[in-house]
Amino acid sequence: MAEVAPDPAVDPIGYVALKHAHPRWIAEAFALALGPEAGELQQALAADDARPTVHLVARPGEITAEELALITGGEEGPWSPYAVRLESGAPGELEPVRQGLAAVQDEGSQLIARALTLAPIEGEDTGRWLDLCSGPGGKTAFIGGIAAMEDAHVDAVELSAKRAGLVEKATSGMPVTVTVADGRESGLEPGFDRVLVDAPCSGLGSLRRRPEARWRKTPADLPALTQLQLELLTEAVRLTRPGGVVIYSTCSPNLRETRGIVDKAVAKLDVTELDAHGLVEPMDRVGQFKSVQMWPHRHGTDAMFFAVLRKNG
Repeated sequence: MAEVAPDPAVDPIGYVALKHAHPRWIAEAFALALGPEAGELQQALAADDARPTVHLVARPGEITAEELALITGGEEGPWSPYAVRLESGAPGELEPVRQGLAAVQDEGSQLIARALTLAPIEGEDTGRWLDLCSGPGGKTAFIGGIAAMEDAHVDAVELSAKRAGLVEKATSGMPVTVTVADGRESGLEPGFDRVLVDAPCSGLGSLRRRPEARWRKTPADLPALTQLQLELLTEAVRLTRPGGVVIYSTCSPNLRETRGIVDKAVAKLDVTELDAHGLVEPMDRVGQFKSVQMWPHRHGTDAMFFAVLRKNG
């Protein structure tokens, strides 16, 4: 027997959730994240059903986005100066990708990695940078490319030996050292200028790439994830020198994994949240807070989130 659609006047969230084949709890989480713009919920869910374009990253120091666009026939991305977008195709067969000059990477991921290298720190940047949850290596490779030009060095920590191998492959020839360890107990010495915590999350921001995943995830997944996220962020702050910065990011717009974690960190840890909006200009409509929330229906990226925290002292 077919499910009866809710009355949109009585239950608008239930109506659009059924219309766009999303579990109700995910639709509710998106509505909360959209906040005052919750009227966009239907567009946000519809974007999960649309086929995403292919995003390429021009490896910093290897090739420009303009050159990559000319070679591939794509268009330069509107937000990241390293992005090229293709309507379709097999990116692995493209010559720049085969040569390691470019890679597949969502434009939102590029902006987060770039933000780590641009966020304002206090005092001298000594070139000690850290990616605390580095697998499979896309953001690490971006950061490593910038580090090579800035005479910096990146430590990359990954719990899974298999994923650590992918990081090593992605960063071959770059000033990157990969350590197989739990990010909560890396064994690294504190004193990093810049630390990225691209935390394990529910992945609700990339459902357009894995439509079936929406039915595999449940709210019961969140308590363990949010505990892990806060523990990783706490360790990241410990490893950061006073005046250094931590970028906390997730591929999820769920407030429990985004603002919930950041607000706890600001309340409990010795950090100050910085305004991140300027780090993604000219991108606009990134949320009402100091952090940045991207959306497929607004920006053509995955629904990625990041915040910038500077350690006090």
